[in-house]
Amino acid sequence: MKQSERGNGAANSLKETIKQIIRTKIIENKLQPGQRVVETEIARELQVSQIPVREALCGLEEEGLIKSVKYTGSFVTDIDNREMYHMHLLRSYIETSAIAITLPTLSKKDFGALHDIVDAMDANQQAHADYSAISALDIEFHRTIVSWAGIEAYNRIWSMLNGHVRRFINIVHPRIENKQAQVFEEHLHLLRILEERDVDKAQAAIKNHIMDVFDRGAIRI
Repeated sequence: MKQSERGNGAANSLKETIKQIIRTKIIENKLQPGQRVVETEIARELQVSQIPVREALCGLEEEGLIKSVKYTGSFVTDIDNREMYHMHLLRSYIETSAIAITLPTLSKKDFGALHDIVDAMDANQQAHADYSAISALDIEFHRTIVSWAGIEAYNRIWSMLNGHVRRFINIVHPRIENKQAQVFEEHLHLLRILEERDVDKAQAAIKNHIMDVFDRGAIRI
């Protein structure tokens, strides 16, 4: 590899690292909707130059998590209920499509991966663990379903949507009581339906589950 290629690779890696750090802050609501994201402050905090920070913010703007205002700066985007509705709907389309493609041919090993995730959810809620732990398992459950289809476009689009959906959930979940237990019970129910291998029933259950997350939180954002 040429020196310039190695340099470009390192620069891209740094940009992606910074982008992930800022993305996580937005998703976890540490950077809140409407809040300004100052390049110099991020660069100072991470001990890097402003160039990779600026590039990271441009990447997050493409994802819709950052909005750049000319002569003013970069801001965390607000949550728009109409946009969130369609993001949930698109995510449900991807997951139900993945189920249609793969459900009839799934093996015991495939279902075993979901059982491991649901068992970990149960352990976390029994231990009254922090919500972030069970939220990560929730993500892994649905990511596993999408990955079964082996369609890279589904994986890319789902990952982009997932950032917005997670931010939405992290903002609304404190208003939902017994969230950890609820997440476990809902995914156990989904797993049992998937194991029936009835595609139509499984698709309806997944869509209802995803859209119910939106319905429970949208009205008071």
